Amino acid sequence: MSYLAEAMDVLDELGPRLGIARFQESLDPAWIEEALGATGSASMRRRRFPAEQVVWLIIGIGLFANRSILEVSEHLNLVVPGVPRVAPSSVSDARYRLGHEPMKWLFQKVATAWSCSPGLGGYHGLALFGVDGTHLRVPDSDDNYERFGKLGGRGGSGDAGYPQLRLCTLLSLDTRLIVGARFGPFIRSEQDLATELWPSLPDRSLTILDRGFVNYRVFAKLVSSGTDRHVMVRMRDNMKYERLELLPDGTELALLRPSTNVLAEEPDVAPSLTVRIVHYQHPDGKASRLCVTLLDPALYPAKELVELYHERWELEIAYDEMKTHMLHRKESMRSQKPDGVEQEVWGLLLAYNLVRREMLLVAAKCKVPPKQISFWNSLLRIRDFWTFAGMTRSPGNIPARLADMEADLATLVLPLRRKDRRY
Repeated sequence: MSYLAEAMDVLDELGPRLGIARFQESLDPAWIEEALGATGSASMRRRRFPAEQVVWLIIGIGLFANRSILEVSEHLNLVVPGVPRVAPSSVSDARYRLGHEPMKWLFQKVATAWSCSPGLGGYHGLALFGVDGTHLRVPDSDDNYERFGKLGGRGGSGDAGYPQLRLCTLLSLDTRLIVGARFGPFIRSEQDLATELWPSLPDRSLTILDRGFVNYRVFAKLVSSGTDRHVMVRMRDNMKYERLELLPDGTELALLRPSTNVLAEEPDVAPSLTVRIVHYQHPDGKASRLCVTLLDPALYPAKELVELYHERWELEIAYDEMKTHMLHRKESMRSQKPDGVEQEVWGLLLAYNLVRREMLLVAAKCKVPPKQISFWNSLLRIRDFWTFAGMTRSPGNIPARLADMEADLATLVLPLRRKDRRY
């Protein structure tokens, strides 16, 4: 048996495998070809840096935020065989020839394929989702300033140090896989970006939102346009409703009605929406209310719903994983041009989902929930193995390295999270 065959056998014994070879099993190479074809990039002639390799470079940039783009390219050997080195200008030219559209198409393909993994949590048969926004800094070039703008500072509008983009994502709260994403200039609100994400919500789902996303039109359309699509949102203090009935568990059956402005802008909107109002107050906290379209108090007890609402914080954890662990708190892209920035963001989201996909496989092997696997340790091991695979010229060393990783597999499992934390 050859050294390479022996290495692959050890990989098979490990189950979830790390590095580009493993990623290629999750990210089907046919999808990359399809992305290039669908966005008109397949016609790019074969150069020293083919388009397929540039896609992997952009994903590698998302995984190795602390390395220069040229380092990532050379380190991962992402060049045509027989070409020992590429010039920095070749790497930059290859990136901008590719553009951001293939990366966007590929992300959406991956997100659709992985969005609904059965048996991974949920609530009474409903898959759990959340929507929220964040922002990322971009280099302070004139082009980036014109495209993304700056938030206000002491000197007034546009006085901040760096341009910033606004990012809004749809996240599976069961797996922390990003199901959909939209981003644009900082001036675009999270609510505006989210309008492009609502159609991605599947049937038999519950979407949990913070009060910043209260929107009668969105709720009415979501509930009426699919099968078993539900919403739960924390209510604003001034949000009004019409009480219909006080239910046995202390919750209220109520009607929401559109405002006159909504009716004027959209006359065909549903005239009312039946909801359930859940009142609650944590110790030392202020009184709060949840508005939910799950109406049966016997099937969906109020206490369960209050506890379930805090699953929304999985989105904040996901953003922290990207910003703290993947971007090392720089929270900044590298590109001086808007198209490069957008390409990087799609690559970062793809890299994040690929790491999360590996974590799902590890969780299945360890027989624990996906959220009990450490993102940081998983990311470190993926980086380490990718680094090792890129540096080594001796496949015979791979089995020993992988044996070490197998022994460390248990370190990926986190202790159970405390359920009594509320703030």
